[in-house]
Amino acid sequence: MRRFALLTLILLSWTPLAHAAVGAAGTDPQARDPQASTDPALTQEAIDRELDKFRKTEVSLHQALRIAEKIHPGSRTADISFEGGLDIPVYKVRTLQSGQIWESDIDGATAKVLNTALFSTVQGLNESDRTSLAALDTISLKMSDAIKIAERSAAGKAISGGLTTKDGKVAFIIVVVSGKNLKQVTLEPTRRRR
Repeated sequence: MRRFALLTLILLSWTPLAHAAVGAAGTDPQARDPQASTDPALTQEAIDRELDKFRKTEVSLHQALRIAEKIHPGSRTADISFEGGLDIPVYKVRTLQSGQIWESDIDGATAKVLNTALFSTVQGLNESDRTSLAALDTISLKMSDAIKIAERSAAGKAISGGLTTKDGKVAFIIVVVSGKNLKQVTLEPTRRRR
C-alpha cells in the first residue's frame, strides 16, 4: 500500500526563480530574500556554476542527510540544501530533535562535518513553520524516503528538500537536477495511524 501521494512533477526553467527554489525549499525562518530573484548577482552564469559544482560533488544529498541525523540520534531532517557558491560545496541540513532545530554543514567533497549548531527552537519559529514541524511527527515518511522517491520519479539527483504545510496537509518539496533541468517533486505523505 502506498503511504504517500505524488502530487506534482514540475519542470523548472533555468531562471533565478528556479535557483531560489533550489535553496529555499523548506522551513526557514531566515529564508532567502524574496527579492533575490531580481538580484543581478544571480545571473545565468552563476546558476550554471552552482549546478556544475553540484554535479561534480562526491557526496549526495542523501549521504549528507544521514551524516547530520547521526550527529543527533533520533532526529528527523526538516530541510536540506546544497550551497555551491562557497569555496567548497556544502550541504546545509536542519534536523529536528526534542523541540530544537540543529543546523549542520556537511562538506560536499569529503563528507566531514564542518559545523553544527543550534539554529532555533520550535517555539522560536513562526506559526507556519511550527505547524510544518509538528506535522513531521505525525507522518511515517522521512525526508530520506522522499528524496529517494523524488530521484526515481524525476530521474535525477536531489539538490534540496524541505517541508511545507498547506490546508493542514504536510508535504515534502524535493528539487532534483535531471540532465539540464530542475524538477520539483511534491510528495504528500499520509498520516500515521494511531
